[in-house]
Amino acid sequence: MAKLKKRKDGRYQRKVTLSDGRQKIVYGKTLAELNAAEDALRAQDHAGLQVGDHTLVGEWAKVWLQSYKADLRASTVRMYRGAYNKHIMPELGMMELQDVRPVHIRRVMARVAGKSVSLQHKVLLTMRQLFETARLNNLIMRNPTDGIKTTPHARPSRKEYLTPEEARALMLAILEPRARVFCALCLYCGLRKEEALGLKWTDIGPASLVVARAVTFPDGNQPDPSMELKSKAAHRVLPIPAPLRKILDETPHPSVYVVPSPSGGVMTSTCFDRMWRQNVRAMVDFEVRPHMLRHTFATTLYHAGVDLRTAQKLMGHASIQMTANIYTHLEAEDGLQVVGRLDAYYDSMSV
Repeated sequence: MAKLKKRKDGRYQRKVTLSDGRQKIVYGKTLAELNAAEDALRAQDHAGLQVGDHTLVGEWAKVWLQSYKADLRASTVRMYRGAYNKHIMPELGMMELQDVRPVHIRRVMARVAGKSVSLQHKVLLTMRQLFETARLNNLIMRNPTDGIKTTPHARPSRKEYLTPEEARALMLAILEPRARVFCALCLYCGLRKEEALGLKWTDIGPASLVVARAVTFPDGNQPDPSMELKSKAAHRVLPIPAPLRKILDETPHPSVYVVPSPSGGVMTSTCFDRMWRQNVRAMVDFEVRPHMLRHTFATTLYHAGVDLRTAQKLMGHASIQMTANIYTHLEAEDGLQVVGRLDAYYDSMSV
């Protein structure tokens, strides 16, 4: 047992020899507190931690982004950087990694509790990965994000897909060729916005099309020249339904891109927003957003009885759980509709 000493200020201290021969002094107001401090120090040493390391969260965040995220799509890196800079850095940036506790993580999450569930998820994901890589590098013993969850909103979520009547009305109302073919690609093939903007006429065959690139805007307006897809699963071959085939045949070819900018090049973010606002949103009296069209395609697959694995491939989901979440939500909605049919039946039986 290391030698015990009582200081003039009343605290106890003990010198502890680490596995690498270095010595550290621990302190405690009581013997129990001193023993706990020694136990914690030895546990860190035994776990291979860099005992006495004073790396700040902000310092590690830079290393983490450069070493673990540099090979991701620019838009994904931008998401991580934005989540850290806006929501994590103000609370944790100047703290030492070894000092961060779950209560500090909860404090960050409290700051975004009123934001969208999607934003909460991005912030928590960023912290979870940031601290997990620190743990794997023996900078901390435990990941302080373990057990932390997002805050579900009590208010109803906004509508995620169009009804069949709305989808028909939308396609009848849109007259501008680029806007019409864009909506058709998302509605009838489930393309993501960035995939539809990246589609070339050479990707389209008589009966199928190939999703091979995506147009994203990591810097706000200009497209990312890499045109890299979201994941390997996003690269897929899709059958062309008859309604889409008809629209493709009627669409002019002023560019190599199916949905080009007015000058014939790749769309910018501003150009797309203008096209959507003037030629899609203004044409109907119900809410419609680009991603709603893709989600509408997913509901079509569900109601057509397409199995989960096939739906995953057609949607280009990297995980089957993503597809299952959509199907589960639709199954729940079907269950609620059964109640209405039961009520009607009971009404017909009443005397």
